[in-house]
Amino acid sequence: ETNGIVEHVMAGNDVEESDGKKVISRDEWEQKLAKVQVSKSDLNRLVMNYLVIEGYKEAAEKFAEESGAVPEVELSSIADRMATRMAIQSGDVQR
Repeated sequence: ETNGIVEHVMAGNDVEESDGKKVISRDEWEQKLAKVQVSKSDLNRLVMNYLVIEGYKEAAEKFAEESGAVPEVELSSIADRMATRMAIQSGDVQR
């Protein structure tokens, strides 16, 4: 049955999976993607959020200087945020 689904999608047909999610062909995805307009400010905000969330403080500072993007949090808090994240992920949390 999987082969049939792959062939169906490769032929450019939509498929709905058992969980209700729609599967679209690569061509349809690329056509939809080509219609999307992303502003430079939205893209800069996305990049800044990634740098902050992943803990790249120096890169976020440099990116802010070069792009003019303003981080939504104080960059000085990144080290504390990353320490908290690491503690939670390792299960080292005290009540």
